[in-house]
Formats: sequence, structure tokens, C-alpha cells
Amino acid sequence: MKVVEGKFGKTNEDKKEITTSEFLSAFVVKAMEHEEEGRKVKVAVVMYEDGEMFEVASNEQYPDGVYMLLQMAGQAIINETLGVSDV
Repeated sequence: MKVVEGKFGKTNEDKKEITTSEFLSAFVVKAMEHEEEGRKVKVAVVMYEDGEMFEVASNEQYPDGVYMLLQMAGQAIINETLGVSDV
């Protein structure tokens, strides 16, 4: 798993978290780099608010593909947390 942008476990007195718009903007830049290289990357995005909404968006066209992307992302996070993968 490669973290494009995040403040995971880091404290910064000026800014303790990254906003959703800043986070997605970082992914826009990364996506543009991939597209310029001719790569066709699939992505699934989950947005939620504690106790409120849960939204999933994806450029994958099939529900099974979206589910697969979400499962892969979840497994990558678990592996990274357990120290199984290299960043």
C-alpha cells in the first residue's frame, strides 16, 4: 500500500488532520500522473460521517469490481497495520 497523503498518527500543532477536499486533491494529482503515463487505474472511494452517511463511488463499472477494490484496500490497510507489506 502506498499512502499518497495522510497524517496517520502524526501530530502537528498547526494542523492535526487533513480535510477531505485536501485528501482528494492529492489523489487527483496522483491520478493525473497515472493518466499521463497511459495507465487506466480503477478506484473506489468511501465517504462517511460518524453516525450519519456512508457513500461509495467508483470508476469501476461492475458492483463485483467495486467490492473487490474495497476488499483489496481493506486488506492492504490490515497488512500495513500488521507490518506485513513494505511501503
